Amino acid sequence: MTRYRLLLLMVIFLVAISSLQARRTELILQKASDERYIPAIPVYVINQYQFISLQDLLDSYKVSAFLNPAVRKSVFRLSGLKFKVTAYNHYVMVEDKTFQMLHSVIFFDGETYLPMDDFVDILKQVGLVSGVTLLTGSDTPDIQTPEAEVQPKWSPFDIVSTSIEERQNGTVIRIRTANRYNAKSVKAWINREEWLYVTLPGAVVNKSAIDRTEIPQNSTVRTITADQLDGTSQLTFRLRGTVEGVDVLHRESPPEILLTIRRPYVIDQTHYLDQERAKWKLDKIVLDAGHGGHDPGARGNGLKEKNITLDVVKRLGKLIEARTDIEVVYTRKTDVFVPLKERTKIANEARGKVFLSIHVNANKNKKASGFETYLIRPGKTDAASKKVAEAENRVMLLEKNSDSYVELTNEQLILATMMQSSFMQESETLADLVQSEFDKKLIGQNRGVKQAGFVVLIGATMPNILIELGFISNKYDARRLKQAAYRQKAAEAIFKALMKYKTRHEKLLSP
Repeated sequence: MTRYRLLLLMVIFLVAISSLQARRTELILQKASDERYIPAIPVYVINQYQFISLQDLLDSYKVSAFLNPAVRKSVFRLSGLKFKVTAYNHYVMVEDKTFQMLHSVIFFDGETYLPMDDFVDILKQVGLVSGVTLLTGSDTPDIQTPEAEVQPKWSPFDIVSTSIEERQNGTVIRIRTANRYNAKSVKAWINREEWLYVTLPGAVVNKSAIDRTEIPQNSTVRTITADQLDGTSQLTFRLRGTVEGVDVLHRESPPEILLTIRRPYVIDQTHYLDQERAKWKLDKIVLDAGHGGHDPGARGNGLKEKNITLDVVKRLGKLIEARTDIEVVYTRKTDVFVPLKERTKIANEARGKVFLSIHVNANKNKKASGFETYLIRPGKTDAASKKVAEAENRVMLLEKNSDSYVELTNEQLILATMMQSSFMQESETLADLVQSEFDKKLIGQNRGVKQAGFVVLIGATMPNILIELGFISNKYDARRLKQAAYRQKAAEAIFKALMKYKTRHEKLLSP
């Protein structure tokens, strides 16, 4: 009987040990929209607080993020809402609202970590999450390492060795510990931006191994000193240059303490200039699909201008939203009528950086064909361009308050365009790029960049152009415009022109 009880106790002990080694916390979120659960997200303990990896969150929602490595900012969408998070920052932007967290976002080893409780609370506030569950189950240790890595042999020391790695975003110090050492009470702080102190309670340090630590050339770390005190060890790192702070992370396999010394990405007063440059960066584009609702626009060969322009604008918007972090504002996304003045009002109130108005041409001469791009400018307007502008401006007659529009004489056009003189060069550059890309991708005559007085462009306080995709009155142009593949090519050509414009524009802003 005694032998049976002993065997039973051994089995219970082994089960208890195995369950302790396999414990791991996972976060399960319940969507507020349909009450469904997203796949479990691992929870990590960093600096004695629970975090979740941004990549794990994105994988669970099956979405991706745009990462700006220069400022460690990530932009992503969850259930249609746009989020912006920045490493070592307590603030999260959701659409146009700012939320403050108690703990900051952490950027470690090339990955972004979000403070779990704080971020989940934001998800609840914006209505994305209705329920939260924390599970503890069997899995591997928090931060994974290659299985083939050799575990250290038994040592009389608790602190076995140190190593230093220089990364693009900072310096990583690895303090290798013995399996038996509990590193949760380890503290690290920086004094006078020159000294990093690490206290290791109850630890016996291998001083000779620490002294032999190889320090990379031009490392943030200058020297390392190990001191054995009564019941406590201390490692002292002398630093060079300016540092932001230090983060502490514990790993169980292999057993080690990871210190990340953060270097600031702004170390002088140029950040004031950066803020001014940011105001001019191409981060918001306004897309205007011409006509709509009871205004069909040009008609011909079984097509209506309003349908073609809306389709191309939607295709272009999808390209911009999928491939960049640029925000897209639409003057219309459905078949509705929007007055001409309202279109530029939408663009200005949204503080857009570029305004694109998409249209389709028509002419009594059925042979007229090809694509062209217009600027709003008086003076050199030819007769054909005037007719195009008059046709597009005729929309005013369909508006309830059409009397509010003054006659657009050449004098009125000069006054109306004076406010846009500072954007004229950018508008010309963008128009040239659009025509160049159309010439490469589309079939038809390149009719070039022209100028005329389009009411829809008047008042836009940003670079602006009006694009005519082709002549709906020409059977060959119309046949192409009927094809979804051709409209996709047109959208891709405009997108490529925008990206080239963005590169040139922001290069001029760079120091």
